Amino acid sequence: MPRFTLRQLAYFKAIAATGSISAAAAAESVSRSALTSALDTLEQSLRTQLFVRHKAHGVILTPTGERVLEMANALLQDAEQIEASIDQSRLTGSVAVGCFSSLGPTVVPTLFDALAAAHPGVTVRAYTESADRLMQLLLSGEIEIAIGYNTRLNRALHTVPLFGTRMHAIISADHPAADQQMLAATDLVEEPLILLDVPPSPDYVTNYFRELDLAPDIRHRFPSFEVVRSLVARGYGYSLFIQQPASGVSYEGVPVVARPLLPVPRMEQVGVAWPAGRRLSTNAKAAVDALRSHVSRIQPPDLYS
Repeated sequence: MPRFTLRQLAYFKAIAATGSISAAAAAESVSRSALTSALDTLEQSLRTQLFVRHKAHGVILTPTGERVLEMANALLQDAEQIEASIDQSRLTGSVAVGCFSSLGPTVVPTLFDALAAAHPGVTVRAYTESADRLMQLLLSGEIEIAIGYNTRLNRALHTVPLFGTRMHAIISADHPAADQQMLAATDLVEEPLILLDVPPSPDYVTNYFRELDLAPDIRHRFPSFEVVRSLVARGYGYSLFIQQPASGVSYEGVPVVARPLLPVPRMEQVGVAWPAGRRLSTNAKAAVDALRSHVSRIQPPDLYS
């Protein structure tokens, strides 16, 4: 019979996710002493040290702690599945989902709406991050699923495809080429490029030009999707995006023109992914089903049709 409890594992997971006992205590709405006691008891039960504790730098998982964290995530997910299996039509609890930052404004609200309608007892904890950070969150177990571009290319992940889309250009409404139906890469390359600096977006853009033996004039880099759109709308340059908002105006309400590119870029796939071999919780499966059934709400219009 195990000498530890699910609550101790949940507190252990919270500490690992937040990086400090104080932050985990706040997240779990318990006292710091209660969380410390739970961690001490868990380490005593397992006869191992799970964290290296530093007063100034919080806590750091030991190698053993990293292995225990992965197993703890699986146990906690199994426990949720036992509860959910009693009545599949009335799911409860939470599901942690990560989404690539530029997809977030469309995907996250849709997921909230879809799960609220189908499973009102399920709470979504959503993160919008770069692709690299999403992978870290997946492997640590802090999120169960991630929505991003071309996850199918990573053999360490299992991916369910959602939709395909292609990169396009955005320019200001008073740009000389705004009335053209398509924009040639050779015409844009001499103009200032405002780059969305959230991996892997920079690679997609630079690779597109590199394959054409072109070198774009990267004038500015910003991690904010809307900052880039606002500067483009005001005429400070152009940008290349994969994601296309439903609105044709910037955050400030200034028009932004989206146009397909010549040569036509490759198709990029948006999918929902999780580590291969890891069993999803019932709530995570419900989230995947919700995304698949609401693809029409999150898929951008096809500029190339």
